[in-house]
Amino acid sequence: MNKKIYMVELPNDVTTRVIREEREWDAIRDDWNILYASSPYSSVPLDFVWLRGWWRVYGAIYGKAGLRVVTVRRASKLVGAIPLYVSRGVGNSLGARHLRFISTGEEEHEETCPDYLNLLCLPGEEDVCANAIWSEVGRMDWDHLEFLDLMEDSPLLRGITLPHDARSFSRGSCPIADLTDGFEAYLKRLSSRGREQARRLLREGERAGAQLELVDAAQAAGAFDDLVRLHQERWTLDAKPGVFAAARFTEFHRNLIQEWLPSGRAVLARLSLAGVSAAVQYGFVNGPKFDAYQLGARRKPGSLVHSPGILANLLLMRALTERGVTACDFLRGSSPYKRRQATRENQLVGVQIWRPTLRAAIHRSRQLAARVFNKGQRLMRRG
Repeated sequence: MNKKIYMVELPNDVTTRVIREEREWDAIRDDWNILYASSPYSSVPLDFVWLRGWWRVYGAIYGKAGLRVVTVRRASKLVGAIPLYVSRGVGNSLGARHLRFISTGEEEHEETCPDYLNLLCLPGEEDVCANAIWSEVGRMDWDHLEFLDLMEDSPLLRGITLPHDARSFSRGSCPIADLTDGFEAYLKRLSSRGREQARRLLREGERAGAQLELVDAAQAAGAFDDLVRLHQERWTLDAKPGVFAAARFTEFHRNLIQEWLPSGRAVLARLSLAGVSAAVQYGFVNGPKFDAYQLGARRKPGSLVHSPGILANLLLMRALTERGVTACDFLRGSSPYKRRQATRENQLVGVQIWRPTLRAAIHRSRQLAARVFNKGQRLMRRG
């Protein structure tokens, strides 16, 4: 990608800036929040609290090469922004420089897996902001650009001719339950089989005396501990570590709950059977949509409720419709229960660009060597 490829001419009253210091980023917090509230592309991982919290917990490890938050102003008004950073790969001075969205790029065991990453912009400013941002990206020093989990109709990709070496690819889909007009209307949108399974599970829960509570700030610490314990127990049974085994991941979300749960932005819903926690659902309210982010559920043969986790999802959706929520987004993933409870889905895409630099060549050579070595190891074990 040539550095000048996106040097488009902007309107005279439009200016861009690349923020590289935390104090400068903090100084525009109010402007960011106003932009977030007005942008049609707002998502939970683009909220200032999420981004700033991630940078405090993960930035010292992954963001040593620094912030690259791009802002676009028309006169003095913030009309667009995108939260980026550069991470340095292994190899010291020859390590590849990766340009990514803030809250992506972690090691797999502690990644926060944000969906719906995008630029923020005011309605009608999409083209100007996308062009301005790509212009700044073209001027930056990086070897590898990786933008993950964008909506497929993102302004960053719409009407832009990417260089020939850019690669776009599918990142999967986010199953969504349409809760418009209430819970009963949602059940009618399911297939006949899915509807019957849901009603059967709700009857099981009623017979078993299942209770769902949306916990308040005073109960948050205990409910979060239950979420961690149930989630870890579930994955330990499958000989896997579980995401809460990662200290940074746990710290990030504990902080987020403390910040957001009192206002209702974060939700912790706990399902109890016979007075014992059987499932905890954790997620976020973003306007009329609920993002179901994490679930911890007991897997116990012989239980009166054969699937406490799915029951918790159903009861939570019913409770949230009474608060004006019109959609439950199960976020990216292919779990069967997500497909069964969804009525539609959103597609996510990624974009990757490698520049023809020495660092990029070294990095990709190492990747190729690692793949060859790992393949050889697998063949030897089979032999």
